[in-house]
Amino acid sequence: MEIIPIEAGIVMTNGYLVFDRTSRTGIVIDTPDNSTRMYSDLARENNVDITAIILTHFHFDHTADAALLKKLTNADVYIHKDDEFAIIEPARHILFSLPFEILPVTPNKHLVHNELLDFGAFGFEVRHTPGHSEGSVCLVNHPEKVVFSGDTIFRLSIGRTDLPGGSYTKIMNSINESVLTLDDDYKIYSGHGGTTTVGFERKNNPFIARQTF
Repeated sequence: MEIIPIEAGIVMTNGYLVFDRTSRTGIVIDTPDNSTRMYSDLARENNVDITAIILTHFHFDHTADAALLKKLTNADVYIHKDDEFAIIEPARHILFSLPFEILPVTPNKHLVHNELLDFGAFGFEVRHTPGHSEGSVCLVNHPEKVVFSGDTIFRLSIGRTDLPGGSYTKIMNSINESVLTLDDDYKIYSGHGGTTTVGFERKNNPFIARQTF
C-alpha cells in the first residue's frame, strides 16, 4: 500500500491517494477544493485507476471536489450516513461564504462503524468518530499500522467542536475509544498538518493529557 499526500484548498487541507502499484487499484481520501487536477495527475503518473472516493466528514474543505472527481473517474463515493445531507445539497449547508461553487454528489455507499472495506490489495476498518461532525470517521489499516483521521485528531490538537454537529464530549470519547485503543506505533495521517503517531499523541497531545479518568 502506497500513500501520496496532497495539500490543497483555501484552508490547506490534506488529501491522500492510496494505491497498490501491482493491481493499479487506488482510492482517494478527501477531496479539497482544487484537488481534482492533482489527483488526476498523480493517478496518471503512477498508472493508477481511482475506484473509490472516501470522505472522512462533510465539511467543504474535505468534500468540495468530490463531484468533479467522481465525474472524471466514475469512482464510488463513500461517506457516513449522518453527513451525507451536506454533499447531496451543499448549497444549503455551507458554513462560510466561499469564492467557488460546490457541486452536489450522491454517495454510492455509506461508511459503517467497524465495517471492513476491501479494495483488493489493501483495505480499512471504518471507525465512526463523531465529535467534529456527527458523521466523522477514521480509517484504519492494521497491516500497515496507519490511521487516516480526518479532522478527529491532529498532531498536538483535535478537531474543532464549535460547528454544527460538533461536540467536545463526543470527540474525546471517539479519540479514547477509536484512536487511543491502537498501538503506539500506528501512524496518523490527519486532515490538516503533518503526520504523527498514536504514541506521540497519547503522551504529548494537551487535550488528551488534560483528561481525568
